[in-house]
Amino acid sequence: MIGLPLDVTLPKLKGIRWRYCTRWDEGPAAVLGMSLLRLGICRPNDWSGSTVDFLERGFRRFCSQNRSVAAKRVWVGDLRITDSLFELTEQERNQVEAGREGMTDHLYLVGDYEAAASIPIGATLARLEAEHDLLPAAFYEVFTTNLYKWMRVYDYLDGQEHAETWMEDLSEDELEASVYRKVDMEIPACIKRHSKTFKYRRARNLLREIRPHTSVARELIRHLLEMDAHGQGHEHAWPGQISEKDVPGIETWLSDAEYSRPGCLITWYENDAINACFDEEAQHMGENGPCQPNVALPIHLNKPAKDLDEEVRRVFDHAGAMLRSLASAAKIVELIRDLYDEYLREHRIESGLPVEPGAAGVREE
Repeated sequence: MIGLPLDVTLPKLKGIRWRYCTRWDEGPAAVLGMSLLRLGICRPNDWSGSTVDFLERGFRRFCSQNRSVAAKRVWVGDLRITDSLFELTEQERNQVEAGREGMTDHLYLVGDYEAAASIPIGATLARLEAEHDLLPAAFYEVFTTNLYKWMRVYDYLDGQEHAETWMEDLSEDELEASVYRKVDMEIPACIKRHSKTFKYRRARNLLREIRPHTSVARELIRHLLEMDAHGQGHEHAWPGQISEKDVPGIETWLSDAEYSRPGCLITWYENDAINACFDEEAQHMGENGPCQPNVALPIHLNKPAKDLDEEVRRVFDHAGAMLRSLASAAKIVELIRDLYDEYLREHRIESGLPVEPGAAGVREE
């Protein structure tokens, strides 16, 4: 039997907003949006009828003004304003909101990385050593010190820690065949000789005083000093620095969360022992709980307007410095990769090894 035809009505989609926000989102966004308006980060013409959209327009413009586009050329991640330190499913969010009395009294500025940027620095260190015996160690110290302000950095020190942990359970034959012994063996002499004694202040002074002969060394140092200037006065805003007094329940969450994912992987050469150790660790990151974000700064909304504006200004000053610093760092990484590709061509090694996107986040070309 064939049924009678049914009338079908198609709704008109013209003019319907593409973003939907619950009542929980709008209240905190309105408080923060008014503060950003007073600070000049948001503008009256950003208003389109939604406080969340208003906040997003001002925040996007702020990021663009602080060179976020240049930073994105290397760093894969996001900087966002949220009411939670970790991602929630719809069911989890409903449970949280059901147990909450009134509007949330704080938001977070959260920075995280989806993949670790590959930085094969060995060829660059060799080029810098030709300029001055101490220059590679000085460059490495200032570069990593500044990166640590904005992200977890995975380098040979992390590789050593991973190798030492796993070597304890290996037999002599297994140890001989393992990659773990190579972590120490592959450290360049220019780093090994000076890593313990050549610290940040001395390294920065050398970079300011030295006059390299080659244009690429001058360019590397110029961008590094620029990166360092943007980061002056700022320290890494780890979630662990948030106190229980500031955000009740933070200690419980931190005890259940795993360490942050690295924002970059600094190796001597692609596919070296450091890379092997990182790949082993990356396979298990996030298995036992959510990973902590790399940066987390709380914004307490239950303050008088003047105090709230002061706190918001501090948080956004940190965000702006982070973006500008990482934009300068992106130029450094691009130069490092160019020098590495030049090294590969000179040694007749195929550059830009194709890889599948994965936890390691090794660059694709």
